[in-house]
Amino acid sequence: MIVSLHVTHSSAGGTEGLNDVVPLLETEIGKRISGVRSISEYVIIRTCNRFEVYAATRDNRAVSEYFQSTIKTIVPSSNIAYVLEDRDCIRHLFRVVCGLDSLIVGEDQIQHQMRESYAKAKEGGHVGPMLSKLFDKAMVVGKRVRSETALNKGAVSVGSASVELAEERIGDLFGKVITILGAGDIASVISKNLIGKNVGTVIVSNRTYSRAIELADELGGQAVSMARLTEAVAESDLILVATGAPHYVLKYEHVSNAMAMRPDRKLLIIDVSVPRNTDPSVTDIPNVEFDSMDSLRTIAMKNVERRKNEISRAEKIIAEELACLANEQKEQYANDLIRRLSIKLTEIREHELETAMARSKKDCKAEVLDDLSRALLNKFTAELYKNMREASRDGRTDICEAAAELFGLRDEQ
Repeated sequence: MIVSLHVTHSSAGGTEGLNDVVPLLETEIGKRISGVRSISEYVIIRTCNRFEVYAATRDNRAVSEYFQSTIKTIVPSSNIAYVLEDRDCIRHLFRVVCGLDSLIVGEDQIQHQMRESYAKAKEGGHVGPMLSKLFDKAMVVGKRVRSETALNKGAVSVGSASVELAEERIGDLFGKVITILGAGDIASVISKNLIGKNVGTVIVSNRTYSRAIELADELGGQAVSMARLTEAVAESDLILVATGAPHYVLKYEHVSNAMAMRPDRKLLIIDVSVPRNTDPSVTDIPNVEFDSMDSLRTIAMKNVERRKNEISRAEKIIAEELACLANEQKEQYANDLIRRLSIKLTEIREHELETAMARSKKDCKAEVLDDLSRALLNKFTAELYKNMREASRDGRTDICEAAAELFGLRDEQ
């Protein structure tokens, strides 16, 4: 069935706890998992709130032990990871896709991120029928929650929450010079949430300079290369960091050299990257304030309070979909049996039909058809009758009762 490994903002006690662990897990599990014999399919999920692996297997115990031993090897003193199986795993996946397990409940980036991870796994040949069915179902559940509830209506994402946090810290953004480090999904959301704030200059810097130009053009701002990062910092009132780098992008020397040029002007840095892309020692520099993902907790709590009713409605939809899936799984045994029975009966029909067609060329057609019908009836029921008689002799009357129910004979007794 399904076994999953989870390290999330909740299990880690905040996103700061993910900074050192997630890159290690991504590297080590990414290298090892394809060689695990008990895992037939897998999807790896990596977002700013989580690192998760969903694996299809015929040996839940072996995969669960593999995940637990891997975690102990990579982070031996930590208890920030947990493993789920089958129904619990599926329920968690549905909640993640719907945005219920995000730091910012209802955030609408997660479904896109999950779909991208799923597509990447499919392209890599890591997804088969079991996980395809599961993730396709999860996307349907996510779509249903978004269409039938207001969970993500006006929802704050990590990007919009970071802008809200900036306004709490430094007030109105009117006329402020803002630098955005990064040009990916979160940086794009940040930029959209700056529209209408009447900010001053917006500077965009990114490892891929062409993407920085694209985002800067959307904002009517300017792009700068990473080589000119110190100059950008020196001009800024606010720096919003949202890159996918596994290391510090905004370093101590960038900020200290920049602040030396404007020692009396305050600077706010908000880093929503996981792992963190800003050297935390920048807080030692006078007039520099630094916030990370964990600083969004207050905004996240307000968001949950506003969405209590919608959360309840979303959980109800998930419960309905889980029940539906459970019924489908219960029917699977019958479906497999029906398939095998259909194949067997078709083989009998084809054999008897071939015999009848050969006879029809020389014998009376009415007699041939009568013989065909008798032959089919005898072949279809021979093993059934034999097994029922044996079961009855052995005292296994439940077999006969089952036959009576399957053939609709209960009311005729």
